Amino acid sequence: MAIERQTLAELFEAQASRYTARTFLRQKRNGAWQNLSWADVDDAVQRVRTGLGRIGLGRGDRIAILAENSPEWVIVDQAALGLGAIVVPIYTTSGSDEMRHVLADSGAQLVAVGNAALMAKLGALGPLPGVQGILAMDEQAVPRDLHGIPVWALTALRNLPPMPARPGAPDDLATLIYTSGTTGPSKGVMLSHGNLLANCAANQAALDLNENDCVLSFLPIAHSFERTAGYYTVMTAGGTIAYAEGLSQLAHNLLEVEPTVLLTVPRLLETVHDRIMRRVESSSPVQRAIFQRAVAVGSRVAEARLAGRPAPLLARLQMPLYRRLVFKRIKAVFGSRLRYLISGGAPLPNEINRFLAAAEVPIVEGYGLTEAAPVVAVNLKGHTRFGTVGRPLRNVEVKLADDGELLVRGPNVMRGYWRRDDETREAIDADGWLHTGDIAKIDADGYVAITDRKKEIIVLSGGKNISPANLESRLAADFYIAQACVIGDRRKHLVVLLVPNFDHLREHQADALELDSAPPEAIVANPKVREFFRRRLREFNRSLSDVEAIVDFRLLPHPFTQENGELTPTLKLRRRVVQEHYREAIDSLYGN
Repeated sequence: MAIERQTLAELFEAQASRYTARTFLRQKRNGAWQNLSWADVDDAVQRVRTGLGRIGLGRGDRIAILAENSPEWVIVDQAALGLGAIVVPIYTTSGSDEMRHVLADSGAQLVAVGNAALMAKLGALGPLPGVQGILAMDEQAVPRDLHGIPVWALTALRNLPPMPARPGAPDDLATLIYTSGTTGPSKGVMLSHGNLLANCAANQAALDLNENDCVLSFLPIAHSFERTAGYYTVMTAGGTIAYAEGLSQLAHNLLEVEPTVLLTVPRLLETVHDRIMRRVESSSPVQRAIFQRAVAVGSRVAEARLAGRPAPLLARLQMPLYRRLVFKRIKAVFGSRLRYLISGGAPLPNEINRFLAAAEVPIVEGYGLTEAAPVVAVNLKGHTRFGTVGRPLRNVEVKLADDGELLVRGPNVMRGYWRRDDETREAIDADGWLHTGDIAKIDADGYVAITDRKKEIIVLSGGKNISPANLESRLAADFYIAQACVIGDRRKHLVVLLVPNFDHLREHQADALELDSAPPEAIVANPKVREFFRRRLREFNRSLSDVEAIVDFRLLPHPFTQENGELTPTLKLRRRVVQEHYREAIDSLYGN
């Protein structure tokens, strides 16, 4: 069990003193995995801390980090936290406007930059008012200055004498994490050391993590989910963090590292599920029948196992056969040591959750938001209910407002929004309840189910309230649909913008729809393709009420992306931006 400390930096120092030669961080360089012990990292942290102090970073100052996940990210983070400074992570995928906004709004005095490409991206912003220095975390990314701002090399700071962490208090501000709001500019969420330490302790207790656990880190550390659960919580448990080489190498890295914990997002699990199902579809009728029977039996066993009760005897007797014939290969995708596959950031489709559980992949779905540091609830072994995000962590309270909005209270709730007192008062009421903006249900046993976003409920002109997120999730589960955006607020009925799954169309419908090697623009204009999707929408509408039915649609040749501003960094749809970009198309669907 980790030793309790007042700040994250003090906790790290205590753990480094305790575990010394044990491996803390791993990274692959020049084709080989390199291990950094707790003592190695602590030595680097203390020397970099001396350098940051000499540069002028002090208590309450802000330092931004623009870098990929790496040991250097941790070193700079801990060095700054030990000075009482405030760390401001920036997504490496952020656009220029967002980067300028975060640097200006936070008042960052220093920016730590990960590599030459990111240094060039920062340089392309032009003058950076308020920034007094830049720290190059890669030796090859060290220009003499950037727009007149001095640049220091991280390696040079490592030659300085060590400096222990300065004493601090739990209420001290540790970080500003800018929320990728679906409307308006992002806001800096103020999280204290106490907020983060409370969430880490609750996470560790819920999952029973320890020094033998290893996480393979690939989600951006700038996101609160990866930062708290994949970094600080592992540090709290005394475990090991290995950094993946990137999404393209993730499958290979999983087999090399054999992690016990993997944090992921639904989109990746959807891709894994999709590839498995495509293989099944191309297999023989006998193999397909065995697969379907295995999933059916596995689902019954999983439901009993996750609820903490014995499975039916016949199903238990059949499972050894299906493990050998089917599930063994599915589980092997994630390595042989996996204890937890934790899905967060967005709702996990129920179909995929049940499928992975049936295959005995240890899937865990939770819920959180940056303002809660971020984990609020999680489904645990023996206490899992499909369709819910589990029960609240210890010391976290939840309840529903009169309109169904989920409210959260506990030591993990943020101090507020940076320099936005009015919005802070809107988010946290006088009794300390955080208004999440999510519509939820809580059953008699305390399990929380998220049903919609409060501000994204569509109100049709006839007064009917519709959940677009629910419809979009169901549409995106279609084999031939990659993305969907439902439109209809203040309109007479619903329409949808659809991005087809072009790979699936080409592979399975090329002859029937006469696609040949047509580009996406030609495919969406093809009358046979339009009729194909019209039939699928007609079938989709069968289970819906009249007011929920999708009346018309438009096929788009290009996906919604973060780069075009239509997705947040956590891949949530920015509905208003999409509506602005496709205003003419939407109006045409309504005959305007």
